[in-house]
Amino acid sequence: MSTAKQVLLINLDATPAMPGLTDALRAAGAEVREMNLNDYGALLDALAQGFMPVVLKAPAV
Repeated sequence: MSTAKQVLLINLDATPAMPGLTDALRAAGAEVREMNLNDYGALLDALAQGFMPVVLKAPAV
């Protein structure tokens, strides 16, 4: 990544939908936060700080 990116990974389930994604994004230079939808205050704070939200859904089997 050429510039510092801030990515907010939002998991809809208790387990991560895409294991390894956080590490890959960090290795590419991104600042990454992970959370689920039950903490609205933290979610709104991260959005106010400029994090790009990415909602993760487990792939269909």
